[in-house]
Amino acid sequence: MTLIEFYQDKVDRYRQNAEHLQHKEDRLSMGRLVTFVLIFVLFFALNSLSVTWAVTASLACVIAFGFLIKQYAKTEKLKEFYNHLVEINTLELKSLSGESSGFADGHEYVDRDHPNSYDLDLFGHASVFQFINRTNSQPGAHMLAQWLIAPANPAEIKERQRAVEELKPEIDWRQKLMTTGYFSRRSLDNPGELLSWMRRENEFLNINRLKYITLALSILTIVLTFLVIAGTPPAVLLLVFVLNFLFYFSQSRKINRLHQQVSKSADLLQTYAVLISLIEAKEFRTQKLISLQQIFRSQPAASTAIKRLSQLVNRLDTRLNVMVSVPLNLYFFWDIHVSLALEKWKKQHAADIEPWLDAMAEFEVLTSLANMAFNNPAWVLPEIVPGYFTLKAENTGHPLIPESRRILNDIEIIEGGKIVVVTGSNMSGKSTFLRTCGVNAVLAMAGAPVCASSFKISHVQVYSSMRISDSLEDNTSSFYAELKRLAAIIRQSEQDPKVFLLLDEILRGTNSNDRFTGSVALIKQLAGYGTVAVVATHDLKLAELEKDLPGKIDNYHFDVKVDDEELYFDYKLTPGVCTSLNASILMKKMGIRV
Repeated sequence: MTLIEFYQDKVDRYRQNAEHLQHKEDRLSMGRLVTFVLIFVLFFALNSLSVTWAVTASLACVIAFGFLIKQYAKTEKLKEFYNHLVEINTLELKSLSGESSGFADGHEYVDRDHPNSYDLDLFGHASVFQFINRTNSQPGAHMLAQWLIAPANPAEIKERQRAVEELKPEIDWRQKLMTTGYFSRRSLDNPGELLSWMRRENEFLNINRLKYITLALSILTIVLTFLVIAGTPPAVLLLVFVLNFLFYFSQSRKINRLHQQVSKSADLLQTYAVLISLIEAKEFRTQKLISLQQIFRSQPAASTAIKRLSQLVNRLDTRLNVMVSVPLNLYFFWDIHVSLALEKWKKQHAADIEPWLDAMAEFEVLTSLANMAFNNPAWVLPEIVPGYFTLKAENTGHPLIPESRRILNDIEIIEGGKIVVVTGSNMSGKSTFLRTCGVNAVLAMAGAPVCASSFKISHVQVYSSMRISDSLEDNTSSFYAELKRLAAIIRQSEQDPKVFLLLDEILRGTNSNDRFTGSVALIKQLAGYGTVAVVATHDLKLAELEKDLPGKIDNYHFDVKVDDEELYFDYKLTPGVCTSLNASILMKKMGIRV
């Protein structure tokens, strides 16, 4: 079964389950209506015969009505679960054809000043992030972005790879994790305010005194209410209400501050609780997954504690409903008691909540990488080799190009200070090749599978200068912006030459003489540092540096094929210097006499 057939089969099965449940839901809905009507029909029909029979029959219908309501809610929830699975697998089908727009694209992480993320399309529309991302929560999305931005250490990379290998075949569990939160709007909310509350001092200090005062006032209010019902003048109860209101008002600022920080996060927390409960219940083999799971296994379990917090936040949110809030607070000081319970929860678990959310986020990122591995079975987990520098890749391609259109190449760089000069015309594939090397290197440093049949690479940070543009906001030209970028690369190479540089058309914003002179100087400087770089250029003269820097320059090119004056590209990397004159052929075809 192909992947397309696999996901289509899932779509069909889950859709059938959802349709079956829809029919059941319709029957339950009709049953609710019938039992509701029978409550009154049977009461009035049997009342003339026997009041006992009338009440008994009506009560039986009420019980049946309540049972049907419960079954309806359960059926509806299960139906939505299957509908979400249909949507998830439909999105996976689209993703296989290169369409990943149904997933969050991480546009908020776009950073033009990052060493490589802007050039390599790590974030934004049709990005690497969007291709990988199957996270449910804001913490999960943030952690995925961090993994792409900064390389992990070699030991951590190996641990992540083992975890990905274990999670790769667990598609039903992974999709259940996705279904739990991905389609919940609140699951994407930022828990920042909640975490800020966790770090702050408690609002209520004299907790025991507050408990005794509120308990005494509540008992007094209830007793007086019964006395008023029995005939005592209402003015006494009114006086106590005023006293209760004044006491509540004295605490209202604290309650308001607390509520502002936790308000409306009940659904968010409930989603997190369910996600974590799925992780707690799963058995794992690899040490990383077991270690992450152990973080949740406190007393009480993390999912239980977070669910309790969700319930408390939900109770405090009742103050948003005035009709409910006023009597609850006049009689029982509801907001004060819930606020005290929240601060008690914080005292017990404030130190736990961030590790819980981090562990949950890490599970989400690992399942995202496992999903990528599952969807691309021909890809491999790279080998991180010691020393500087090794890049040996066989049949490597750009992960974002669909397999049907992806051209695979081999590349081998085994020496520090090696500069690979790639020549070729526009549209021949030079920039795509640079991004292929860069993206796969970034994936390797994140612990992810790479688009290759074999991939060995040293532990490096990727730096690039490829997509340079004017900035009206900063009042800089593209040439000056590129100079700033190259200056940053030189500084980094001076501090730590063990980086991997990708440079596309160096100094393109100036005249040809200055561009050539500056490019030669830069390449010699980088070679002197011992830094490895892949340089794409139109300038064939740069290939002649092979004579000036023997053993330091490797020349490759992308050629153009000519068939009866028709041009086409094969996008295959070939050793040597480009010698084709495709520009002249194109100009002739456009009517320019060359």
